[in-house]
Amino acid sequence: MTTKRFTTPFREFITRDDSGRYHVRLGPQTFSTNYQFTDIRLEKESGGEPVRADLLESKPWILKNLQQEVNFQRKKEKAIMFSQDCFQRPRYSANQRVAYNNAKSNKGL
Repeated sequence: MTTKRFTTPFREFITRDDSGRYHVRLGPQTFSTNYQFTDIRLEKESGGEPVRADLLESKPWILKNLQQEVNFQRKKEKAIMFSQDCFQRPRYSANQRVAYNNAKSNKGL
């Protein structure tokens, strides 16, 4: 018996659309969800239809894989956002630190 080697990954992030929904492919199916996982949809050519609760209960790996992929993508988005110049502050010099501490101690005088 030979095992078949698949070249495509089982779980793959597709895109994040303008409304903030994450589209993830799990095997042959494409799911979309918001970042809170309150609205999970199964995407088809005719549009998205909500996933039934009994499907998520019978196949817990769907929600687990969705959460892992969306959380990984959000982590990447945050890293890109926080690496921008507006989040980078120069450190205070020693003189600025001394002046700040002196001003704090002189408040009661």
